[in-house]
Amino acid sequence: MRLIIILALTWAVPAVAAPPKAPPVSINIRTAGDLAVACSARPVSPGNAALLNFCNGFAQGVVQTERLNREGSKICLPTPAPKRSETMKEFVTCVMADASRKQEDASAGLIRFMSERYSCKKG
Repeated sequence: MRLIIILALTWAVPAVAAPPKAPPVSINIRTAGDLAVACSARPVSPGNAALLNFCNGFAQGVVQTERLNREGSKICLPTPAPKRSETMKEFVTCVMADASRKQEDASAGLIRFMSERYSCKKG
């Protein structure tokens, strides 16, 4: 009898405990406009949360890679560093306000914005 109860629990528990699968999300970011749309997503659904997470990861990767540039980075973040969420809100505003920026390559557009916002030039 004990074996039957254990087997029943073994089969029942995973079925009850398994969370529902979220539908797959397709993210295709090519332009700064695409990135701005992703960065302006509100995380009210799994798809929107995925867009926002992509935005943050993409931005972090682009900035880190740019800062490793052998010729010197165009981006000099102040200390303390600004909040990524605030900087990305500024990026969205900047890109959406200028149609020519929307068509730039996503990484080039982000580097352009960041280098204008956090220039390494002194004075």
